[in-house]
Amino acid sequence: MDAPDFFRDVVKPNYDRFLDDQNQLRRLWNAVVSMNTVAEYVALDRLRYKQVAREQLDQKAKEIRRDNQVLLELKDCAETLKHVRKLAGKVGTEVTSVPSSTGILSNQPTTWVIDYQLRQYVLSDVLRRAFYTLSTFSEFNQ
Repeated sequence: MDAPDFFRDVVKPNYDRFLDDQNQLRRLWNAVVSMNTVAEYVALDRLRYKQVAREQLDQKAKEIRRDNQVLLELKDCAETLKHVRKLAGKVGTEVTSVPSSTGILSNQPTTWVIDYQLRQYVLSDVLRRAFYTLSTFSEFNQ
């Protein structure tokens, strides 16, 4: 599956399903997590699907996110949802956690927020902005 196929067959349907019923956390979660993967698909596409080292692919995806701030926000949100807590690292011998998805309640959309590095991300807003941004990528407008 190439980048346009992934966007058309996975990301857009997940996004549309969320829009159809915005009170379903499962639909939001699926849309956020699948949409986050688009940067890697686009990176591979821009590298012409050549065999490259993982570091090269990661660097290209990082550039795509850096050039599109909302994709960095989407990544923070997706990783927090996937891993429950996004560990920032160690301070001395103490592990510090940053955001957590444990406060998200499936039946309360007002809780669908990720606090990360002094910012608050409303998941549905990040999702909408990310979809709009990705929709402008040349890979998806052919």
